[in-house]
Amino acid sequence: MPKKTKSKKNSSNTSDLQKKKRILIFKEDMEEYAQVIKILGDCRITVMMPDKTEVMAIIPGRFRKRCWMKPGDVVIISRRSFQESKFDVVYKYNEDEVRNLITYYEIPEFFVTVNVGNDEDEYKENFFEFRDEDPEDIDSEEGKNTIDISEI
Repeated sequence: MPKKTKSKKNSSNTSDLQKKKRILIFKEDMEEYAQVIKILGDCRITVMMPDKTEVMAIIPGRFRKRCWMKPGDVVIISRRSFQESKFDVVYKYNEDEVRNLITYYEIPEFFVTVNVGNDEDEYKENFFEFRDEDPEDIDSEEGKNTIDISEI
């Protein structure tokens, strides 16, 4: 069989994309830095702003399936001019850019030190609690609830 010499159309080397250094983008007017707290689904996320208020932000269509967000990521959000209660995600920073923002004192340090998603309440809600019972107690309860066919 002949060797394949052509590269495939969609096989791009992702390591080259990660090595490229991006220009550091700072916030502008009507924009704020925020940290992703929770992924809500349907392109919505809960973010924490530097004053520790939590708001809901919407991921626009240009980020869908191109830029994945996870809890702990730092983003720039912008308030909508026609809807005061809604925010849009404008930009997502990678880890190196977050470190640079901290050294420039653009974002507070608790954005990095906060452990996101480790709430014990959420951990307890997601699992069942099993009780330990003796097998003898189960057999005695089953005996009370069984119906004999001859009694019918």
